[in-house]
Amino acid sequence: MARPEKPHSDTLPSRPSNHLDRLYCSPLLLIMAVAASVFVSEVVVMILLSHFDLLDHPIHHILDSLMVVGLLFPALIFLVFRPMNIHLTRRLRAEEELAAERNKLRGILDAMPASVCIVNRSNEIEYANSALVREFGPIEGRTCFDYFHDRPDPCPDCRLHQVSGGESAPWEWHSDKTGRTYEIFETPLKNADGSVALLALMRDITARKQAENELRASRERLRSLSNHLQRAREEERRAVSREIHDELGQVLASVQLEVSSLADEYRDHWHLTGKIAGMEQLLAGAIRTVQRISSELRPAILDELGLAEAIEWLVADFGKRTGIEPTCDILLQEATFSKEQATALFRICQEALTNVIRHAAATRVNVSLEERKGRFVLMIRDNGRGITSEQLKEKQSLGLIGMRERAYMLGGRVRICRWIQQGTVVIAHIPTASSGGIP
Repeated sequence: MARPEKPHSDTLPSRPSNHLDRLYCSPLLLIMAVAASVFVSEVVVMILLSHFDLLDHPIHHILDSLMVVGLLFPALIFLVFRPMNIHLTRRLRAEEELAAERNKLRGILDAMPASVCIVNRSNEIEYANSALVREFGPIEGRTCFDYFHDRPDPCPDCRLHQVSGGESAPWEWHSDKTGRTYEIFETPLKNADGSVALLALMRDITARKQAENELRASRERLRSLSNHLQRAREEERRAVSREIHDELGQVLASVQLEVSSLADEYRDHWHLTGKIAGMEQLLAGAIRTVQRISSELRPAILDELGLAEAIEWLVADFGKRTGIEPTCDILLQEATFSKEQATALFRICQEALTNVIRHAAATRVNVSLEERKGRFVLMIRDNGRGITSEQLKEKQSLGLIGMRERAYMLGGRVRICRWIQQGTVVIAHIPTASSGGIP
């Protein structure tokens, strides 16, 4: 059976060392120990001198002093010199460790790509890492307003006092000195003496801001192009619808009249009557098809009677075609719509109802249109299965994207979400001409 290894001598508890450490840490106990050592040494010396009858000897004072020093020497080593040596050694080691940690921290800060600086309550820069010095130049005991802004006095919007009070927040700053944009995070830094300084971390985000601006400009150009294409498509639909209704519809109506007259003229020719009746049915179906295509391209009621009547017609036609029970609530009082507003709201309602047919499996649909706080609010709500978050995030949902873009180009927005109880709700907000936008 293997014997357990004895612990190393350094790990064994040393009771005398613990007592000495406890003694060294208490100045009162240390003084009492020195006094007791002096007293005991003096008593021992007096006993020895009296034993050898040296108290009356002329050199008994010298012997007394030498013997006291000899007896006190070990006590002085343990009670005075050793504590001083331990204290000095620990202090030197602590200073060396502190210097090493300080150098390590400086090395970490200097290796950071972000700029770091510390500003005291007097606006003086106490520290700056290498990145900041490379970016703005040497500090040389300058203040923050002089170093960063070339100002003779503190900035009007200086946040030093707020940060010193405990606040910390990120913000962006464009430097006229370097021509670059920085993201700055300022936070309070408590010093050893209890004072609070400002610690600032600066990161150059010029490239990111340029990319964001370019992306924003590109998005605006794409939206402008989309708006232009939508307007062109609406104009084309209007023109095609008018041509179909006016030209083809009139031709078919004229043919139908001619066929009806032929039916009256050859009423007695039984072998022609059936053919003429069949032709009349085909022409009637063709006329209905032309009317449906013309209405789907651009309902004439939208241009002739307005948005409210067009939405009521759209909802009623939706109920007839699908068998879904629709309700329509138009809560408008003398509201006037521009051509763009009417077209956008009508197409949003049309697309929402189309999605109900394709995806919702609903039995009831409610459509409402009202004016509320300077906005036209269109809401389409069904009792179907409800849209999912995955469907809202699909990149191929061009119909949802189209609804949002139509509202956005007029300063509005479209919200599509799952209804609390059941189904899906689509809410379109478009500002009236007087409001100019949605807050």
